[in-house]
Amino acid sequence: MIKKNKVYIIAEIGNNHNGNLALAKKSIKAAAQSGADAVKFQSYITDEFMADQSIKYTYKTNQGSVTENMYKMFKKLEFKDKWYSILSQYCKKLKIDFLSSAAHIQAAKILKKIGSKAIKIASEDIVNYPLLEMISKLDKRVILSTGMADQTEIDKAVLVLKKIKHKLILLHCVSLYPTLEKEVNLNRITALKKRYKIPIGFSDHTVGIKASVASIALGACMIEKHFTYNKKLKGPDHSLSLDPKEFKKMVFEIRSVEKMMGKIKIYPNEREIKIGRKHRRSIVANQTIEKGTKFTREMLVLKRPGSGLHPINFNKLIGKKSKKKYFKNQQI
Repeated sequence: MIKKNKVYIIAEIGNNHNGNLALAKKSIKAAAQSGADAVKFQSYITDEFMADQSIKYTYKTNQGSVTENMYKMFKKLEFKDKWYSILSQYCKKLKIDFLSSAAHIQAAKILKKIGSKAIKIASEDIVNYPLLEMISKLDKRVILSTGMADQTEIDKAVLVLKKIKHKLILLHCVSLYPTLEKEVNLNRITALKKRYKIPIGFSDHTVGIKASVASIALGACMIEKHFTYNKKLKGPDHSLSLDPKEFKKMVFEIRSVEKMMGKIKIYPNEREIKIGRKHRRSIVANQTIEKGTKFTREMLVLKRPGSGLHPINFNKLIGKKSKKKYFKNQQI
């Protein structure tokens, strides 16, 4: 899943299937064609996580704001049990990984059974310690979002998951939809890497692709970005999601930045070395120098091309006898 110098890109379909299996399939195919490594859904049971069924939820769509009863909204968007095998097989056919956020242990067990490469835990469940403990016993790779969490809460979650810390990936996340530029705080990626010394990715809720692309330069190994087949569809996440064309553009830009990142070494590349032979200087005679003459500073100078003796040897030559006769501008 995590490869050196290769960012793992997740198309977060989430609830954007709108409770429709055909739309879920269309979304998977579009994500695969857009260059995603994986698609991710959300596995929850509304009655398991919602106590107050009277809460209203307002969200923006391309047609304006919509207010719905939150319980009823989530109820109709539940990921159906029979979909797991259908959609995971469909993903295999399209050579894209199938993932889902498990909000309850039954979902996590199903994900393990169907061979999902990882189990995602959403930001709101970072403090659901019983769930974390049960998932840690499944011995699967875990991707944990850290939205809304302070350092103490992240410390606790990592401690609970200590059995599988070698399989844990944390995602920097800001749980605001959408996240404003001044709220993104990409430097948190650096802080998470330093503190936990495990792979760190980015779950991006900003509008557009800029934040996701920028996060690569800070070492994000994984990008999760909301994806929709059509931004005009009704639902809580469609309008802030990337459509296939936008997602494809993001993938292209991320892959470009990967190439730019290079290696953690201080060295010139091969093309630079060839250029250096023409454009750098090497040690040459500043006058005719007879054989057996001791070199002085006045006798030597640095000139192009750089194919001769490296300037680092300039002071070493001073006071030494010339082994041959040199003419002006001849390389030593």
